[in-house]
Amino acid sequence: MLPLVLVAAALAIGLGAGRAYSTHKLEKAGALVVTQGDYDLYLVRPDQVAFYSLASCGGCKKTRQLLRELGVDYVERPADTSTAHRQELQRLDAKRVPVIVMANAKLEGYDRDRMVALLEEQGYLRETGR
Repeated sequence: MLPLVLVAAALAIGLGAGRAYSTHKLEKAGALVVTQGDYDLYLVRPDQVAFYSLASCGGCKKTRQLLRELGVDYVERPADTSTAHRQELQRLDAKRVPVIVMANAKLEGYDRDRMVALLEEQGYLRETGR
């Protein structure tokens, strides 16, 4: 009887842990989703954006390249190598990466033209050269 109880308990714990992990699993790239709000808490400096990424994400690589190209001051927070960064993404209720956090908006996903427009609108672009 005791082994049966132990097996049932282990199975229940395993299923619960798997369910918790899957609800916080991030999708890679996809259409850009913009959420307006107050995100100052996630910024080191108000003139700098926070960029959450995964190493295996193609949209994250494109976002990194775009931010550099545009001269946007950013701090990258790799969610696949940092528990703290994963927890921040959970608090941000992010469903996909890349995620760019500005003072007044959160961007999830990748869409070059919309990202440029929003970064410009929010005042994060220096001389764009466009």
